[in-house]
Amino acid sequence: MNQLASRIVFLDYMRIFAFASVLIGHKFYKSLMAALSDPNIHITFKTLGEWLAPLCLGGAAGVVVFFLTSGYIITHVLRSEKPGEFLIKRFFRIYPLYVTAIIIETAVNYYIGGAPVPPASTLIPRFLLLGDYFGVPPALSGVEWTLRIEVAFYVFMAIASKAGLIQHPRYLPLLYLAASAALCIAPNFPSAPGLAYGYFTLYAPFLFVGSLVYLFQMKMVDTRIAVAAGALFITTFLIEIPQLQPTWKNSNYAAMAVLLFLSGFAARSKLPDGKLIRLLSNLTYSVYLFHNWTWDLITSYVEKAGISILPLRLQVLVVLFVLCYLLHITIETYGLAAGRRALSFYRSREKKQPSMAAPTN
Repeated sequence: MNQLASRIVFLDYMRIFAFASVLIGHKFYKSLMAALSDPNIHITFKTLGEWLAPLCLGGAAGVVVFFLTSGYIITHVLRSEKPGEFLIKRFFRIYPLYVTAIIIETAVNYYIGGAPVPPASTLIPRFLLLGDYFGVPPALSGVEWTLRIEVAFYVFMAIASKAGLIQHPRYLPLLYLAASAALCIAPNFPSAPGLAYGYFTLYAPFLFVGSLVYLFQMKMVDTRIAVAAGALFITTFLIEIPQLQPTWKNSNYAAMAVLLFLSGFAARSKLPDGKLIRLLSNLTYSVYLFHNWTWDLITSYVEKAGISILPLRLQVLVVLFVLCYLLHITIETYGLAAGRRALSFYRSREKKQPSMAAPTN
C-alpha cells in the first residue's frame, strides 16, 4: 500500500514522541534528573536516562519534532486541497478545542482560584491566538505559543498554494530561504516582557525543514538544494539561540530532534500501525493543551481521594488521559464534524459562483 495514499503512520509516532517529550519535560524531568544522581540505580538505567534527558529537557525536542511533522504534513495535504478548503479544515482542527481550553481555564481560575475574569482586551487576542502580538499574558501555562507559529504557517502556505508554488514547488526552497532571512533581519518576535523572547524567529524555520523533507521524498525539488537549505536553517538556529535564549545553548535537543525525525522518516515503511498508536496520536492535541495547567488541579483532587493503590503522579496521569480522551471524543470530534459541514457549505457556494467567461452576443 502506498503510505501517502492513506495514513502516514510515521507521523503518528512523531506526534506521540512530541507530546511525550513535552509531558516528561514539564512534569517528570526533575524526577529523571534525580534518578541520574541516585547512587542506588544501576549504571545501565542511568545511561538510558542520560540519552533521554536532552530529548525531554523542557519538552523542547518535542516542539521541534512537532514543527517538523507539521511542515511535512501541511505540504502533503496542500497538494490535494485548495487554499480555502485547507484553511477551513485547519481552523476547525485548531480552534474549537483551543477556545474550549481557554474558557475552561478562565472558569477554573475564577471559580476555584478566585482570579478575576480577564478583560475582553485580553480574552479576544487569546481566543484568536494573537496574544503575543499584543503583549497579552500567556494562557494555558504558556503552551499556546506553538499554535501561534502553526497558524501563521497555515496562512503562509495557503498563500504559497494560491500562487501555485505547492503544485509547482521548484521555487519553494527559495521562498523558505527568503522567509527565514526576513525573520533574521526583522526585530525578534516576540519581544514583549514576560514572553518567550524570539521564539517565532527561532522555531518557525523548522516548519520549512519538515516541508523540505516531504519535497525531497516526492522528488519535487533538487536534492542538493533541499539538503543545503535544511542545513542552513538548522545552522542558523544554532547560531541564534545563544543570543536569543541563552539558557538553551548547552543542550543538543534541536539536533537530536532533527535526527529523530529523519530516523522515523527513514524507517517509515517499517513502522507498524495499530489502534493504540492511532489513539495516542489522536490524543496528542488535547494532552498538549491541558497537561500543563490542569496538573496541579488534578493532583489536589487525587490527593483528596486518598487512593494509594498507585503512585500519586501515575494516578494524575491516568486522570489527565481520561479527561483528554473525553475532550477528544466530544469537543475535538464535534469541531472536526463542524468543519466538514462548513467545508461542504463552502464547496456548494464555490459551485454556485458565476462563470468568469466573457458573455457572448
